[in-house]
Amino acid sequence: MDNLPRFIFYASGVFMISAAFTLFSSEFMVKVSDPGFVGMLFLLGFGLVYMNIIFVTGRRFMRRLQGPNPVPYIFGLLVAAPPLVWVQIYNAGLGESKLIFMFTIVIACALGAFFGHRAGLKAQVAFQESLKEYLNQEDKTPDELKRSHDNLNKN
Repeated sequence: MDNLPRFIFYASGVFMISAAFTLFSSEFMVKVSDPGFVGMLFLLGFGLVYMNIIFVTGRRFMRRLQGPNPVPYIFGLLVAAPPLVWVQIYNAGLGESKLIFMFTIVIACALGAFFGHRAGLKAQVAFQESLKEYLNQEDKTPDELKRSHDNLNKN
């Protein structure tokens, strides 16, 4: 794998961002168990944050690859691990909504990986087109950059 150092960098970054967000937002997990609109809003917020982490990093990583790659799905597992482990180990005050929170995180990470993979494939095409355009542009030297003394006779 040519991109192994890049993959390790992205994977460790994704894991650390997910762990940091889980740690700093653990006090707000109690709000998920609130009945009604507030609990649903916090649950949706947690899901959107975790989904967005995977979407952005998966798209950005896949941009320089060629063809489909399972990397966004691996990122999904790395992002889902800290909140799922945190809820199991630490009493977050979720009560009966613990399973709902875990299900939401799993679905959000799966959707982030799926949409990140699709966006990464589109970004690959755009990146390859812009790279070809840049390489073709580099071959053509503008007239003002050419050496003017090349056209003079040797007298």
